[in-house]
Amino acid sequence: MEDNFLSKLSGYLFWDYDIEKLDPNIDINLVLERVFSRGTENDEREVFSYYGQNKIRNTILNIKYLDKKTLNYLSIILCIPREDFRCYKHSLSESPFGIS
Repeated sequence: MEDNFLSKLSGYLFWDYDIEKLDPNIDINLVLERVFSRGTENDEREVFSYYGQNKIRNTILNIKYLDKKTLNYLSIILCIPREDFRCYKHSLSESPFGIS
């Protein structure tokens, strides 16, 4: 049950959202970004159990922004080179200070 899945995650992860209105399949990017950047090991186990490694890998590769620490962590645990992540490519394409 989807509501049950989100309720198993640490409550502070979605403090700024009405958890009753979140859909774990529609809001998967938000769920994964929050869990991997701010969650506990238990939260990570829950998302792996719910989504499976393949869905997480495919989704996480296309997330537009992850902080550097989270990107490096996911690169290691999923055995994916940082260069394959969209957020890594996106950060390289941004010009510093908005100067073109």
